[in-house]
Amino acid sequence: MATTLNLSLPPLLSTAQQPQSTQTPTTTTTNLLQSCKNLNQIKQLHAHFTKHGYNQHPSFLTKLITKYSETGSMKYAQIAFDNLRKEGYSNFTYVYNVLIKGYWLAGLFYEALLVFARMVGESVEFDGYTFPLVLSVCAKDGRFSEGVQVMGLALKWGFGDDVFVLNSLIHLYGECGEVGKARKVFDKMSERNLVSWTCLINGYVRKRVYGYIEKVGLKVNTVMVNALVDMYMKCGSMGKAKRLLEECVDRNLVLYNTALSNYVRNGMVREALEVLGEMLSHGGPRPDRVTLLSSISASTEMADVYFGKQCHAYWIYIYIEKYEIYLDMQLSTALVDMFARCGDPANAMKVFNKMKERDVSAWTATIGAMAMEGNGKRAIKLFYEMLREGVEPDHVVFVAVLTACSHGGLVGEGMEIFRRMKEIHGISPQIVHYGCIVDMLGRAGLLKEAVDIIKNMPMEPNDAVWGAFLAACKMHKNDELATYAIDMISESSPDKAGIHVLLSNIYALRGKWTDVAKVRMSMKERGIKKNPGSSSIEVNGNIHEFTSGDEFHPEHHNICLMLDEMNCRVGEAGHVPDLTNVFIDVDEQEKEFLLNRHSEKIAMAYGLISTTQGHPIRIVKNLRMCSDCHSFAKFVSKVYDRHIVVRDNNRFHFFQGGLCSCGDYW
Repeated sequence: MATTLNLSLPPLLSTAQQPQSTQTPTTTTTNLLQSCKNLNQIKQLHAHFTKHGYNQHPSFLTKLITKYSETGSMKYAQIAFDNLRKEGYSNFTYVYNVLIKGYWLAGLFYEALLVFARMVGESVEFDGYTFPLVLSVCAKDGRFSEGVQVMGLALKWGFGDDVFVLNSLIHLYGECGEVGKARKVFDKMSERNLVSWTCLINGYVRKRVYGYIEKVGLKVNTVMVNALVDMYMKCGSMGKAKRLLEECVDRNLVLYNTALSNYVRNGMVREALEVLGEMLSHGGPRPDRVTLLSSISASTEMADVYFGKQCHAYWIYIYIEKYEIYLDMQLSTALVDMFARCGDPANAMKVFNKMKERDVSAWTATIGAMAMEGNGKRAIKLFYEMLREGVEPDHVVFVAVLTACSHGGLVGEGMEIFRRMKEIHGISPQIVHYGCIVDMLGRAGLLKEAVDIIKNMPMEPNDAVWGAFLAACKMHKNDELATYAIDMISESSPDKAGIHVLLSNIYALRGKWTDVAKVRMSMKERGIKKNPGSSSIEVNGNIHEFTSGDEFHPEHHNICLMLDEMNCRVGEAGHVPDLTNVFIDVDEQEKEFLLNRHSEKIAMAYGLISTTQGHPIRIVKNLRMCSDCHSFAKFVSKVYDRHIVVRDNNRFHFFQGGLCSCGDYW
């Protein structure tokens, strides 16, 4: 039976006196909050004090976040935290620490790291509790590389000699099998305490135990195998972990989940999905929620090169529907994101519409799906629907909706949302938001307005901002502003290859081949290499990757024949090659030949000769699709009556019947 609290407290002021959130919680309020024994009692008290005007008082909300975190009720702690942010509370470091600790104790390590990332993004100051907490999260979750990055920040902030930070670093090294590094940190410490010695000793013991098991060939049970597999994978010894897994006869669900989650964490998504396949095809244990979350994560990553209805994602969704597995908010959000990445916004919306409860992450994933499709109006509609439902937006959802505005050419709507971001929702725009605005204005040809945004930004523009602006200058052939951007970039001298390639391409468009040569020579001297364009296509379960001018595929001869046929047929249908997409000083005939050998055209040709009529052609391009290939794909979809999907590094393009989903605005 649920325990209830006696909430017969009178309000501090009469109803007429409390129209604003100006109440100050009393000692009685604090004591009542501390006396709560379970979640129901905390929620009752929260509701009671919300009624009497304490719901926006920083002191009360801070204590409420702490109490929710102590009980592991992180959903409600996050809600209280979001309310606190609106009030302009200054002591955010303490509250962030409480939230990180709460997620850590609840076993939600990834969410804990997201909170820390938010601290970094919002320039919240760190204190002596922040870094030990985050390093402990990394140690518990086996995130060695992330832990090293966190320690780099600790050094930058002057915590390099803090005994608590160094103890946590020793613990991280020990948990990840790097005992030698742990010892080096220990030896350099000017101050050591009992915890320092304990962390180091535990690291040595852990290593000796596993070394002994290997040495004597001790027979181990499933529980021990699980611990060993987890340890080896977190230490990067994937081969040893795989051998142990294969040798274990009695593989249970926990062992499978351990292998799956660690494969995903290490970016080995194919291996993760192989484990899932073994579970489903060899009479293994029935997957649970943990299995599905790891599998969805793997499928989402795999979608970068392998998407469409052949993707593992669809197997997972069919399995969920077949066994009527309950889709909680986290699972549903993961599915929405997965379908968005697989180029299936319809199924993303189907899952979203079935959700009974939606947090800001669910809305962000769905708005992002619309952005990738180019459906900016639907994305904006979803954003305002989210606000009407009382969901408080965060800086991530603003990135999603502003990106949708940029891709859809919705400048007025985008600027209004950008204004509301700070004035109404109290969220200070970060550089990524300014980048979205510059991109949006630039695509629309409003280059002078984009310059004004750059000049008035409260931070220095980074390479992403300049890249968006330069791309717009190139698109709209504005030499004057491109020169301004070039001068500004020369001062900051970013070493990103994309910026230099854009500079080179703008010079090429203006016929300044000497300047093109200078940029390329500078790139060579500084060791900056251009990322070569490539396109991938999946045929019969195999991924085929092509680069521009590729001549090494076994079907090269037949591909060339198809390319010649395609060029003739689309030419007859009205396609005219756009030679401005060739940035080399050669004659027009050579330019046309080079243009016809762009990687996405080769992939299209291979798709046409390798699949049956009516079969969709799905291509992944690692760079932005050029205007000529975009026009070419539209004509191919019409002439050959094929549905062609191209995912470039910005978004999806759905070509059908001579039209593209982007409306030629991308």
